[in-house]
Amino acid sequence: MDTEIPKCPTCDSSIHVVLVNTTQKIGTAVGGVAGGACGYYGASSGAVTGAVIGSVIPVVGTGLGLLAGGLAGALAGFFAGSAVGNQVGEHIDRHVISEYRCNQCGSEFEI
Repeated sequence: MDTEIPKCPTCDSSIHVVLVNTTQKIGTAVGGVAGGACGYYGASSGAVTGAVIGSVIPVVGTGLGLLAGGLAGALAGFFAGSAVGNQVGEHIDRHVISEYRCNQCGSEFEI
């Protein structure tokens, strides 16, 4: 991945130049929500299995087993989806949009 930081055309500094990462933030959020939903629905069979195992202790064990199975699947899906969405968004920001901002003088520019 290209990590070279361009120079600001206004103040000629590359130390304070950062990538404007709007798409990366959106990709992380969308990926997390989609991954969490998919993880939850994919883990529904795991949640049912957890409820069956938890039914050794009636009512409380069943509910806790169901909740733990669904929550584990949703969390795993959320983190996996967030990681993928973050990488896709960062790639789009860096290679497609290529918009940078200089934190020293405040100018925004594309390369």
